[in-house]
Amino acid sequence: MGFEERWQRRQQEIAADTDTREADRVRRHNDQVEKIHQQHVQAARHAFERGDGWFEAEIPQHAVGRLDVHAVLRTKHDHPDVPRPARGDLLSRIEDEGWTLHTAQYLYVPTGEESRDKVFSSGQQVRARGDILGMYLFQRHPDTSRPAQSPSSQRSGQTG
Repeated sequence: MGFEERWQRRQQEIAADTDTREADRVRRHNDQVEKIHQQHVQAARHAFERGDGWFEAEIPQHAVGRLDVHAVLRTKHDHPDVPRPARGDLLSRIEDEGWTLHTAQYLYVPTGEESRDKVFSSGQQVRARGDILGMYLFQRHPDTSRPAQSPSSQRSGQTG
């Protein structure tokens, strides 16, 4: 076996290993996004199936529309073994369940602060930490094609 054949075989091995690592990274990212969004999407689905007219959700802002941009940008989308990145827009996923966003408000919730004395002057430096909490109110979409199920049909597994 010549040098060129060994080099080509090694390049194929490297490409296959890269594709495997890339697919694993995208799957881990998709699992993480799904884990964060799952409870909110399920709550919206259950409220819709109960026939509620309004759905309220308090969601930390970092969970609403953030994607790991670096993982998505580094992902090669032309390879069939690499899955597509997960949808990171939680509000759109809730709207897909039959809701329309009516009102969105944001609240800063302080979680703590840290103070230090200034080095070359008098006084202190204070650094506050906190989270931004989104308060979202959804209204049942008037043109929903998904019929609300009665509780008895949900238990028996029938639709209608």
